Amino acid sequence: MNTTKRQLPFWLIVFSAFFILIIRDLFRDGMFMDGMLYAAVAHNLANGLGTFWHPHFSQTVMPVFHEHPPLFFGIESIFFKIFGSSMYVERTYELLIAFITVFLIYKIWNCFFNDKPEKDVFWLVILFWISIPVCCWAFANNVEEPTMGMFDLASILFISKLFVQKSNTWFNLFMAGLMIFAASLCKGFQGLFPLTAIFFYWAAFRNISFGRMFAQSALILAIVVILYGILLLNETVRSSYLFYFNRRITAAFTDSNFAGNDRFGILDRLFSELIPAFILMLGGAIFFRIKKMDFTLDKNNLRISMWFFLIALSGTLPLMLTLEQSGFYFVPALPYYAMGFAVLFAPFLSKLTGQINVNSNKFKIFRYSTWLLFVASVVFSLATIIYSPPKRDKEMLHDIYTIGPVITQRNIIGIPAEMGNEWSLLMYYSRYFFISLDASSTQHKYFLIEKELSRKLVPEGYKLMNLPTQKYDLYIRSQ
Repeated sequence: MNTTKRQLPFWLIVFSAFFILIIRDLFRDGMFMDGMLYAAVAHNLANGLGTFWHPHFSQTVMPVFHEHPPLFFGIESIFFKIFGSSMYVERTYELLIAFITVFLIYKIWNCFFNDKPEKDVFWLVILFWISIPVCCWAFANNVEEPTMGMFDLASILFISKLFVQKSNTWFNLFMAGLMIFAASLCKGFQGLFPLTAIFFYWAAFRNISFGRMFAQSALILAIVVILYGILLLNETVRSSYLFYFNRRITAAFTDSNFAGNDRFGILDRLFSELIPAFILMLGGAIFFRIKKMDFTLDKNNLRISMWFFLIALSGTLPLMLTLEQSGFYFVPALPYYAMGFAVLFAPFLSKLTGQINVNSNKFKIFRYSTWLLFVASVVFSLATIIYSPPKRDKEMLHDIYTIGPVITQRNIIGIPAEMGNEWSLLMYYSRYFFISLDASSTQHKYFLIEKELSRKLVPEGYKLMNLPTQKYDLYIRSQ
């Protein structure tokens, strides 16, 4: 009971950070365009537009969506089928993925520290994890990486059990392969990085033979290959993957017009994202030094930390091979950085917290303060969600909610060619109203244009509709 009391204030700090850094933005309107695109595709799939292997975005742009494999859209579409079309559906889905991710990290941590003092300071792992800005951003913007990372974490959990529990070998190997297969069905090759985990375990611990490492790694790879072989026997699946390969994979390695062509840019972004974690570590080291604690690391903990860092790097460094790079691509690797950092500090922190006198006045003040912090974070987050404007695209969303109900669902609105690259506009209309935008034709019933653009771009035969819009004007064909 005293252990629980000692650790509760630290958990309250973590929960407070979780509310402010993730939940506060997660449930506000406005979303990064990739996340809104994925929500629209999943929402369409739930409403009979497109199929699992040939998803659909809009009638005019990506009518057959093959930017990524379809498992993420299939899973999220189930939520839309069950809970309807509210904007909170995809956000609730991401919150559930966040909870599952924390649970899986906890289970992996327990594999190594179940009967050790480090188990008591598991909150440190989550603190490191949510201190990484892009981690919180990814959950708040419905990108695919958290879901892919969830499956990858599950595979690492089964691999951890393989070596720590030393039982159910065949089951753990099969489940690890199945989870890696599922991760790759979310976003392709990026989900395969746990295939290196057994090799890195051998390199870090050296308590298994090279032959065992090779055989078990080969078996997991074989499971993934066999599952794909079975899938690709189906012509529909083959055609889906052929589109995906030609549309996305080839371009990712050859098209410099993608996100950027600085192959080392991903390392700069990784370092900048880990700065809060480095600050936490520096602060911890200084604190332990002030307390005159012996900062000698246990060799086994060093091996565990090394294993986590090697897995993290295997999920990060291969991204340098492609020309398409964004910071959120390495989100699936972030839990391993967090666990690697936490392993280094957990022995000392568990020793320090174990010495806390829960009946002292100082600790009582600390505990009450963290309760106040937690309540304040919940109130602040809820107030922000309820009363604050969308976190982005405020005027655009205002007009979409004004114009959308006027247009018949699954209709097409014409727009000038100058607005053809307003991707967020396309995503929101598709997600919220099943409406497509067309910059190549002026023959539609409606025509949408930004107020700042010249009225000369409005085709003849249209008249302005009297709507209380802020950024866009809607015209209707009058003849």
